Amino acid sequence: MSDLFQQQSQDSDARKKRRAHILKAAHALVGAKTNEGFDPVHDQLCAIDVVMVTGAPWLQDGIARDYIKDEAGYKKIGGSSNSPAMPYFFRSQHNLVHYLKRKNFYIPSGGAPGPVPGMVCFFEWEDRGRFNFKPDRSGVILKTQDDRITQVVLARPVLSQGEPVGYRVVRLNVTENDNMDKALIGYSDLP
Repeated sequence: MSDLFQQQSQDSDARKKRRAHILKAAHALVGAKTNEGFDPVHDQLCAIDVVMVTGAPWLQDGIARDYIKDEAGYKKIGGSSNSPAMPYFFRSQHNLVHYLKRKNFYIPSGGAPGPVPGMVCFFEWEDRGRFNFKPDRSGVILKTQDDRITQVVLARPVLSQGEPVGYRVVRLNVTENDNMDKALIGYSDLP
């Protein structure tokens, strides 16, 4: 995608309205939590799936339509069961990033244009792999400063005796060179 097209789409009234809608939805999700025993592979999408909920309804529909066009690509990412029929399909960060790359929206960390509030962002934690469907890998950007993400809304594990027992949607600050900043792999507007 050309830089001119990216700049025009970034500054359009429609894009600004979409980002404002996403920000409002993200703020409303803060505090949402799962029940103990939540299973990210088998449980349906819910409030802790921040990006999918804030991008509803067009985002889920867009990914499902893209799956029809590129079934082999999605199967390559997540295996032979990776389809919209599975609850984890829409929760998968890798499926979402694949879709956004195919739509020319995904921007790797440090890319241009820089991140702005209302975009979504993606994290790759050290202990995770592509078959991990936990919902703490993507969020909504709330604040930026000097082309850096400084605050996000995302789901984080709720721990009991050091073990995850569910998830809660929280606001988190991102400080330069902290673990969150280092785990940040990219960001995107939503189509």
